[in-house]
Amino acid sequence: MVDPRRSSSSCLREPTGTARLVVALQDRASRRIAPIGLLEQSDAGYAFAYLRRVMDIPGFRPLLGFEDLERRYESPVLFPLFSQRLMSPRRSDYVRYLTVLGLPDGSPPLTVLGRSGGRRAGDSIFLVPEPQVDPDGRTSTFFFVHGLRHREGAESRVARLREGDMLTLRDDPDNPVNGHALLVTREGDALGWVPDLLLEYVRRVRDSGAMNLRVAQVNDADAPANLRLRVRLDGSVPRGYLPFHGEEWATLA
Repeated sequence: MVDPRRSSSSCLREPTGTARLVVALQDRASRRIAPIGLLEQSDAGYAFAYLRRVMDIPGFRPLLGFEDLERRYESPVLFPLFSQRLMSPRRSDYVRYLTVLGLPDGSPPLTVLGRSGGRRAGDSIFLVPEPQVDPDGRTSTFFFVHGLRHREGAESRVARLREGDMLTLRDDPDNPVNGHALLVTREGDALGWVPDLLLEYVRRVRDSGAMNLRVAQVNDADAPANLRLRVRLDGSVPRGYLPFHGEEWATLA
């Protein structure tokens, strides 16, 4: 069970609700991650468009319901491909699910999808929320540490953490999947990794020299491994920098 005394994030002010998510695919064999589209709130409700970079993915197949690569899809309700990744509020374990995610009841759909990753058994789609950046460059985001089960002893070390504990980052250049990987550590011990799609952003924050990384939430062992440890990153980025923006994030539509 989730211990509410340990999973509460009441002393950490949450960033505002998510309005833009990167949709990504993970190759089952190589484990490499490829961003393929952007899902965001729009004047019409919700919008989805493919990134130009999908043209460089060998054998790329459009997602179900989004067959036209050059169309900007809009809908007053969340598209079925993504709404099916939300737990029904009618389920008896829905409140517990939100507690594991560190979210209050009534959180917007994109916020829940961004926090959970929107993973479903049998596919390789997942979603990553855009970090919050203020006009002056101050920034804040939350993320779950990835890969705990791939670090020997990490789950037992995580169980000893408490909300507010300070954490550090360490380069992992020998990582077989991503040579730019960053390990999340506590007193020198590796716990897991920064999500790949956040690496550029996190490095920008680290390079600013004013990074603060700390434990926001520790869920008990019955929570999925990818939802055991949630951390908060605060710091700053150069003025004008926005994660998931720029030419490499341009869409085909």
